[in-house]
Amino acid sequence: MNMLPRDHWFGEDHLWEQLFSPQFAMRDDGFFQPRVDIIDKEDSYLFVAELPGVAKEDIGVQLHDGVLSIQAKIEQQHQQQGDSVLRKERRSGFFRRNINVGKAIQAEDISAELVNGLLMLKAPKAVAKVSEKQQIEIS
Repeated sequence: MNMLPRDHWFGEDHLWEQLFSPQFAMRDDGFFQPRVDIIDKEDSYLFVAELPGVAKEDIGVQLHDGVLSIQAKIEQQHQQQGDSVLRKERRSGFFRRNINVGKAIQAEDISAELVNGLLMLKAPKAVAKVSEKQQIEIS
């Protein structure tokens, strides 16, 4: 099974960006990309995404056609009139992370929890169906 994110990982620019990026890789198009861990447990997969500062209401998780999509947005706070920014390091923007899970998980039993800026998705592994022996009549 291949659970690699559906991003272009091996392009030269993207490879260097991933090797030497801060916690969030900010792209020119306003998107940010938090890091996601995929942990293979005995009976499930655990997906952990770093989303510090993102409200639960601003996170969406979907499973469609074997692709697990995590999306979120961070809004910039508006400045008061008369304030001047001396340095701005916090990020804002939108991101979507797609991970190909195929038929490896039970879609109806996925659970999600946001704790201290970590989105944790627990996806039980799909149980392989064992076909029963069936007698076929010969006519």
